[in-house]
Amino acid sequence: MLRVRHVAVAAALAVLAGCATPSGLVVAGTVDDTLSTVVVPALAVPAVDLDAGFTDSTGDYDPVTGRTGDRTSSAGTTYGVGTTVRIASVAVAEGDTVHTGQTLATVDTAALKAQLAVTKADAAEAAANVDVLASGIEETYDKQADVKDAKRKVRDAIDKLHDAKGKLLTARKTIRQALPKLKAALAQVRTMIANYPPVPPPGYPTLDELRAQERKLAAQVAQLTAGLKKINATLPKLNTGLSKAKKGLKKLEDAEATITDARGTLRDLKELAELRAEAMKVPIDAVRAQVSLATLTSPVDGVVVRVAAVGDQLAPGATAAEVRESGPRTVTAWLSPAQLDRVCEGDPARVAGDWTGAVVPATLTRIGTRADYPPTSVPTDEVHLTRAVEVEFTATGELPAGAPVEITIQGCREAADANQPNR
Repeated sequence: MLRVRHVAVAAALAVLAGCATPSGLVVAGTVDDTLSTVVVPALAVPAVDLDAGFTDSTGDYDPVTGRTGDRTSSAGTTYGVGTTVRIASVAVAEGDTVHTGQTLATVDTAALKAQLAVTKADAAEAAANVDVLASGIEETYDKQADVKDAKRKVRDAIDKLHDAKGKLLTARKTIRQALPKLKAALAQVRTMIANYPPVPPPGYPTLDELRAQERKLAAQVAQLTAGLKKINATLPKLNTGLSKAKKGLKKLEDAEATITDARGTLRDLKELAELRAEAMKVPIDAVRAQVSLATLTSPVDGVVVRVAAVGDQLAPGATAAEVRESGPRTVTAWLSPAQLDRVCEGDPARVAGDWTGAVVPATLTRIGTRADYPPTSVPTDEVHLTRAVEVEFTATGELPAGAPVEITIQGCREAADANQPNR
């Protein structure tokens, strides 16, 4: 979620005749409109098979499991399934006052929750298989002659290991596709932080926002990297275990293996099943991370100025809500070089508008470092002749966003010391 500062430029720099009035320098300015934007997250929605089994699946066929490697549906791509996100609920309305972290809306997570349920079931089955194999080991002590039962358990374990291997390979492929994008996004954010401009242009993210995004991306990269490392460490062990299991099955089929051999095989399978059960936690963490992104919260205290409606289909990155930050307002004005020589950062000022007779105290908190031509919409006879410097005032109270105001500045003397830091 990025905070975007929209500075209205409809009115500024109307320097009153005879600026050197006894009450100070008087200029026109505009109240800044500070909006925080909440965007739709990019969720990894699981692929949906819309072909209903009427098209050929692509990929290599595994004769052991009877499964095809890639079951991606071409119909899903054709009809854009998963390219947009649906707003499931909206907890606020325009004009509501919200606090940081308050829920604004949620997006539909039905597909992700279904994927999470399937992944949890796979993990539970993997954990249960450990108990099944442990029970099988105990049975060999009581039923040393029951070779048939041992053969069945070994075959079942082999099928489950093949199934686990396929799922881990799919998870590894997904992580390998996601990691470069996350790392690229992290590198981009770090580059923006390292090269952050002294005076960011309107609409440029703040350093705090960039650092928050950097921490979030770094955590995701670390989590997926750890998961990938765990999968890479598990797959060779699964392959080795499959080889051992098949050899053990051959011994049982030939009636050449003893019950001790069968028990040893089951012990090896149990160790592999424990590894599988541990590895199956990685896909659960990946889906949970996606589900956590589905709740859209306010990044600041403020007032909701825009929010999507229930049922809206929005693309990832689209604006779901905008919150105008509460608190003291900032005001932007433009000063000509002659006027700039009379002010310093920290100068007191007074802000007044035609909507009220009240005067709001303010402080000159920023002086730009470069002289530019003010926007052409600024009503002043110097706009096409004189470059001016953008300055910012921080008021002590609320002001209407985007409203034109009159600013009276108590300058730091008519002829300020040339050693002033902002001269």
